[in-house]
Amino acid sequence: MINIERLRNIREDHDLSQKEMADILKVNRSTYSLWELGINIIPIKYLSKYADYFNYSIDYVLGLSNNNKILTKKGLNINTLAKNLKEIRIQNNLSQENVANILDVSQACIAKYEKGLIEISTSNLYKYSKLFKTSINKLCGKEENIKVFK
Repeated sequence: MINIERLRNIREDHDLSQKEMADILKVNRSTYSLWELGINIIPIKYLSKYADYFNYSIDYVLGLSNNNKILTKKGLNINTLAKNLKEIRIQNNLSQENVANILDVSQACIAKYEKGLIEISTSNLYKYSKLFKTSINKLCGKEENIKVFK
């Protein structure tokens, strides 16, 4: 399960208000607040900006790793993410339909993720990471060395 408490803890550890964090991410304070409360899940493009701001890995922010000292590449390239999603699915001998069933989405949705036509939701990216025991940072092209989670 995504560790939403880390969003608040990291922000508070850096003495930032929700309003200041929302301004950094260029969203409304209420939008940011809903992410911290777990009512809505922070989209991957904002999660990437959040992690970049604090110089933490996305994996740390989401609770997939407890290592908060990982310095990663900045930014998010949806095409790199799309390519990596497809590559890892193929390496594991799964069809788009197989992955669609696991994530509870349509095969067409997986095809669009893999072509970079739509952005994968953070919750589905988290599930993908857990399924294939790989780093979200690696999937997003933020680090070269693949990290495998147990």
